[in-house]
Order: sequence, then structure tokens, then C-alpha cells
Amino acid sequence: MTLADSLLTSSAVPLRQSAAAGMALGLIAHAAARGADRSALLAVAGLPDAAVDPNRRVPLDRYAALFAEAARQCDDPALAIRFAEESNFADLSIVGLIGYAAATMRDALDQLNRFGRLVTDIAVAGPKRFMLSEEADGLWLIDRRIDSPPFPELTEMTFVRMVTGTRQFGTDPYASLAEVTHDDRGQGAELARVLGVPVRFGAGRNALRVSQAWQDYPVALYPRYAFGLFCAHADRLLEELEAAQSVAGQVERAVLPVLHTGTVSAAGVARQLGLSGQGLYRALRAEG
Repeated sequence: MTLADSLLTSSAVPLRQSAAAGMALGLIAHAAARGADRSALLAVAGLPDAAVDPNRRVPLDRYAALFAEAARQCDDPALAIRFAEESNFADLSIVGLIGYAAATMRDALDQLNRFGRLVTDIAVAGPKRFMLSEEADGLWLIDRRIDSPPFPELTEMTFVRMVTGTRQFGTDPYASLAEVTHDDRGQGAELARVLGVPVRFGAGRNALRVSQAWQDYPVALYPRYAFGLFCAHADRLLEELEAAQSVAGQVERAVLPVLHTGTVSAAGVARQLGLSGQGLYRALRAEG
């Protein structure tokens, strides 16, 4: 049985942590251009084809498996780094468009905190994923993503997009040092090259030491009117994401595809969601 087969036949328990299909499709296109099997990668991601809604959600475990399989097929442990360096975030997500329409780089960071869940909806230690911290050795941008289960490619891609994206808008180097919690898996030299800074592996946090100047770099590649339209659309997508994460939303997704068969039962739905019958009842009651 292939990796794709094992994932497709595994229990379909809804997971809170997820990524937008647009990000997965971007990686698949990048890997396929380097000789990877597009159909096999779509199967690993659980996507029927390359024409699916880019806002569709891909469970985080499938997203991680996709990176592992794409790196294996391309024989490149640094594939995630190259993907982030060579792709345009605005082509992959509404969040990228919002960032490029923001007034300044600091504003773009604020919008990333506001809408970042549309890209990857993951566990975060606090109300905001990214935090600026004034420390004795300078200003640090800290990624407070909880890396559980471990997914080092997310850290690498995030930092690469931040560094390469900022280079378009200012002359001062954005970062001077990077710290990551994961070990060097054979991609360390490439990560340091793309970031243009030393990388401390096995650190106690994921963070970039950044210059003060970057916060005021003007961005605004799109008119302010477009910024408002992008944000309004992103707000609607966030509402849909919240609804889908509710237990009621998960029940609806489990029931609708098989409702016509007449075989739906409360016990069966509860099992699919990893709950007892009473647990499902209490969860639905709590949601009103």
C-alpha cells in the first residue's frame, strides 16, 4: 500500500488544525514541475483534482504528509524552503493579497495575525501568532505557533516568506539571526542561504531578530479600495472557517454526503467525530 492509499483509507476524523487547499496546490504544482507525480500528491493531500476551491481545508496531518512525500519524490530535503522562496504568496492566498495591499510592513504583520488562520489554522500560544519583543540584543519577531505535531517546514516557509517578501520594500536587511526549535534535517545550509542570516537549530523558540526600520517600509502594491475588498472577503472566509470548526458544522459535513442513503445514525456520526453518543449530544447542546 502506498502512502497515498494509507491516508485515503484512514479514519476520517475531523481535525481542527488545517491548511488552505491553495497552499497545498501551490506545493503540488512546484513539485510536479520538478518531476513529482501530481496525481499521487493530490491523493496524499486528499484533494480530488487541481481545480478544487483554494479555500477548501486540508487537515494538517495530510498537509505535513504532502510535504514529506513531495520532498521524497523530488529528492530534496529543502523543498519547502525553495517553494517558499520561488512562489508568490499573493498567488496562493487572499492573505498574501492583503499583505501586499497593506500600508506598511508592520500593517502587513498585523493583517497576518488577523487573517493567518485562513492559510494555516494551527494551535498558537496566545491570542496572536506573531509577537514583537524588544530584547537586550535587539528586536525579535517570535512565531508562537505550537509545533505539535512537529511540522518544521511551516517554520521554514514562514520565515522565508517574511524575509524574501520584505526585500521588495526596503534596503536594510530585514533579519540578522534566526532561531528554530527543530534540528537541521539536511536543509540547514539552504535555509541560511535563503534567509541570508545564521540559523540556530534546536533553539527554545522560533524567532527572527529583525531590524527596527522594516516596520515603516511602505508596501501598498494595491489601492486602498482593493485592501478593503480583500479584507471583507477574508472576514467572510473566517466566518465560514469558524462555522466549519463547530461540532454542528462537523456533523453537517459528515451527514450531508450520505443523507440520501438513509443509513445515517447519531451513533455513527459520533464515532466518526471521535465522540461518544452522550459527548456528541452535550457538544451540540453547548453550541445551542
